[in-house]
Amino acid sequence: MEKVKLNSTFLVTLLTLFICDLTGFVQLSQTFQYVSAAHAIKDQLPERNYISTTQTGTFEPLQGQHNDKVNVIKPIIDHRQYRYLELENHLKVLLIHDAESEMASAAMDVKAGSWNEPDEYPGLAHFCEHMLFIGSEKYPLTGFFDDLMAKGGGSSNAYTDDQNTNYYFEITVNHLGKALDAFAHFFIDPLFNEDAVNKERNAVNSEYEIDVSSEEWKVVNLFALLADPNHPASRFSIGNNEVLAKEGVVEALKKFYQDNYSSNIMSLAVSSRLSLNQMEKLIKVFSKIENKNLIPQSFSGFPYQFGLLGKYKTEKKQVLLNWQLSGRQQIAHQKPLELIDYLLNNGNLKDYLKEKQLVIEFESSIFFEQEYFVNYIIELTLPEQSLEDGNVALEISRVINNYIQQLEEWLKDETYLEEIFKEQSQISKINFEYMQGPQEISNIAQNLNRHGPAEVLSSGFIMDVFDRDLIFKYISELKRTDNLLILIGDDEYQLTGDSLKQNNQEFLKDKRLDKRSEIYRLEYATQKMTQDSIQFITQKDIKLQQLFTKPQENLFIPDDLKLVSLCESNKLKLPLLVSSDQLKPLDKEGKLNLLLHAGQDLQEYPEDQCKKEEHRYQKDNYYPILLNKENNQWWKFSTLFKMPTVYGAIAIQFAKPLTISQYTSVRIYNFISDEEINNQLRQPLATGYTVELAMGKYIELKAYGFSEKVRSFLKKICGCINPFKDKSSTLIELDGTQQESPNFIRAKQSLITSIRDIFQMKLFEQSVQLYLPSILRKGSFNPEQVLQQIPKITEEQMISDIKEVLQNSMQSSLLIGNLDQKNAQDFSSELQNCIQDRNSKVEQSQTKTPISVLSLRGKNWVFVKRVESDKGELNGAILNYYQIGKRTQENYALMKILQPLLNSQAYNHLRTDLQLGYVVLMKFKQISCIDGALFLVQGNKELPMKVNQLIEKFILKFDVYLKRLKKKQFEHLRHSAIIELREKPQTLSEEADRLWGYISSGDYSFEEREVTIERMKSITKEQVIEFYENIFIHNRSKISLQLYGEGMVSQTLGLKNNQEFDAYIQANIPKGASLFDNKELSYLECQNDVSSV
Repeated sequence: MEKVKLNSTFLVTLLTLFICDLTGFVQLSQTFQYVSAAHAIKDQLPERNYISTTQTGTFEPLQGQHNDKVNVIKPIIDHRQYRYLELENHLKVLLIHDAESEMASAAMDVKAGSWNEPDEYPGLAHFCEHMLFIGSEKYPLTGFFDDLMAKGGGSSNAYTDDQNTNYYFEITVNHLGKALDAFAHFFIDPLFNEDAVNKERNAVNSEYEIDVSSEEWKVVNLFALLADPNHPASRFSIGNNEVLAKEGVVEALKKFYQDNYSSNIMSLAVSSRLSLNQMEKLIKVFSKIENKNLIPQSFSGFPYQFGLLGKYKTEKKQVLLNWQLSGRQQIAHQKPLELIDYLLNNGNLKDYLKEKQLVIEFESSIFFEQEYFVNYIIELTLPEQSLEDGNVALEISRVINNYIQQLEEWLKDETYLEEIFKEQSQISKINFEYMQGPQEISNIAQNLNRHGPAEVLSSGFIMDVFDRDLIFKYISELKRTDNLLILIGDDEYQLTGDSLKQNNQEFLKDKRLDKRSEIYRLEYATQKMTQDSIQFITQKDIKLQQLFTKPQENLFIPDDLKLVSLCESNKLKLPLLVSSDQLKPLDKEGKLNLLLHAGQDLQEYPEDQCKKEEHRYQKDNYYPILLNKENNQWWKFSTLFKMPTVYGAIAIQFAKPLTISQYTSVRIYNFISDEEINNQLRQPLATGYTVELAMGKYIELKAYGFSEKVRSFLKKICGCINPFKDKSSTLIELDGTQQESPNFIRAKQSLITSIRDIFQMKLFEQSVQLYLPSILRKGSFNPEQVLQQIPKITEEQMISDIKEVLQNSMQSSLLIGNLDQKNAQDFSSELQNCIQDRNSKVEQSQTKTPISVLSLRGKNWVFVKRVESDKGELNGAILNYYQIGKRTQENYALMKILQPLLNSQAYNHLRTDLQLGYVVLMKFKQISCIDGALFLVQGNKELPMKVNQLIEKFILKFDVYLKRLKKKQFEHLRHSAIIELREKPQTLSEEADRLWGYISSGDYSFEEREVTIERMKSITKEQVIEFYENIFIHNRSKISLQLYGEGMVSQTLGLKNNQEFDAYIQANIPKGASLFDNKELSYLECQNDVSSV
């Protein structure tokens, strides 16, 4: 599949979108990648740190290709071993020995992408990527690789970019050998079977239909329309039925593969706990990939037409400034654009634009990048009324251009420039040396194909070459307008077809558009920038420039990166070690008491023994210490990852359910707090510290940073968000007038924009994130209700609401990482008043309001929604949800065993065989303490009502498949599920999130994994069958949630209005089902949100 690759939040919705991989799993919170999108500005950037990675021992390498002289630059905390090989067919290989991981992974990168495909078959490269998963001569069975992933508890995916295609998978290590062999045959003997080609074309078309109707793809597609027609960047690169159903497509696929896939332009990365020697034996099969000695096609010059103004119809009012700059892949150590980006984001440019009410959000990133060019983009979200004045885009451009001019003047001070570079270089070194966890295997494979093997890990980070002239070259390019494209998005633009022969100012004020792309279903207009506009943007404004302030010295760069020793800080005393066997028989109160006493009854050791016992404690301790039972304060000492960092989390649960007014106030205050944090904490946020703040039905704050300064960091965060501060320092100053302050106005507008983004999500995302929770969880507020409430909320009411709900609440906190018990206790006491009134006693509620979840017992409901947000949406989405009941350890173990196989078979049948849609998955999903199972499909081949019936048929089919499963196959399935649960956290944040899930939910089932593993060992195939039939066949409690796109209703069904649509639904309700009725509902009560590992 293709994914949009964007760093930063080019589109806010990308941060919460799903990615459906090739086994049908859905993963949340990952950014999309796309065929034309480039690699982003990486986190930060350091000096070289050469570390030998040669493994000792005798082993005869592959003939003449073993290279022990390559030393991979790796972080100083990285325990992994690396070996670089070049096989006899010139395939580049990096092997990674990770002794701590139960999971193995591999990726192959090919230096060929959509720019290599023939003009007559646009999308062929993407289609080829799909087809390589379908079958090979050695493994011809369709779905073989997907089944292997399922049985091995793994997943796979791929993406097609402009000039490379990347394939990758993850699987339990005991299945790695077979997976690598099947993976190698993707590239040795792919089949391109005609029947499979005809089927998979529908999947590509479904992907096209999903992407072309989504908001976040509009800018990407607009760039293709604005590219030089003679450059491959202008090509339609996704593919659809129209272009891929042409005669000869099978031969075209074979020819594309033959002409563009060769071992000498490919790179392979493999990571597992197997030894380097063992992995070297496993990858020998890849030497069979044919070496055609291809030279990657070169594309020089700039592909896009710039010096333009552009307008396009979209749901969000925004201005995008895009610069087409010189390529930078040959200057990896200088990082001039990263330095400039830091300076643009850390002066007062953002503040000025917001204070003048020109923008409410400002984000910058690398948008597209290839060897000879890079597109740098600034995305600005506008207030609701901004585009009434068409010149706002030019005014924003003028302000930014003047800031860049002033930036150039600041940097002429050699001392300042050198200090800024030295500071950024130091930050980048620290962030590389103390990088959390391994890099993605797909990124490693791609870097191996772009850079030398020594820099495969560090190429995106190292900033160790100071080049003043290069910095000023990029600043000079950013000051120009002939390489600038200004795009304005607005929902009020309308296509008229009239010729727009106007000057720039009239063009920008005009709400008309004169162009439409049928293939992208995109309406837009463009005009060349005139000399008047160019002069307006670039003319120096001395008074304006005097208002700008430059970034100052960063005070959050850590000096002390040493790890704490409990033996030293606790005078040779250590907390008691708690085992899962001790926790298993205890109720909640018993667990709390045990973990409280573990930190109070310290055990003293002789000086010569303490360090050894401390290491054992670290290695064998999986559970946190309860510091304060009354205030629910927790701590865990953790330096196993060798990270001099601390993770802190606070949760505040309200004792009473919020009213719609209170909920809306809390959400507005969330945006105000976010803005204040970003304004006040730019330095630490640019240094590797992170903060996440969520305010809704509860408040949750997570922060991460270097232990030396993290306490100061969290204090500043608390100062930004505490509503009980003195008036002199509060975020909102209430002066008794009726006029609303600018930050309050921006916050309300940001909330409105975020809600509207929800309704622009893809249908399958809306079904999971919006409609299912609102139906099942009592008291959920519909976004439409919040939109109606926003105008009614005043600043005074907002502050009053916040203070009221905080007065009776329950707080929890966790500190984990490089800090001892005494510091954790002091720190926790400070955090207790983070969002509370220090001057009054807050009633610390010990009981939360129970969570009510709709009971579906004995129901067979159908919920239908006509989604009218996109008139051209031809897709439909269906989510069939089957309720299981309250979480039990037995059910949880059964679900973990069953899900991979059930999901894989659903994907193979519903997507690969029936081609119902590109998005197909099965997943067990938890709503509070209630477990359930869902089947999700989005496509346009069949109507949702019909897909519902096909899912039911599959359920019966899988029952037969499950009963025929051989004993050995079942044991492999069970073993893979156990290995997956045994996987230890790979980073401090991962460990913290795992523990925090139990603490914040009030569940405290810290031993859940160990208990589940023990239960799994005794589960039989017969028990799994009984569990499956009880949920899906015999005692079903079901709701079928069906969303119909507007195009599916008006074009596919030919229905003219809601009355006709309602009549169609009534006539097609399945036998035994009924429409969802929100009257006389019954609910299941949950005291806690059960954590879901």
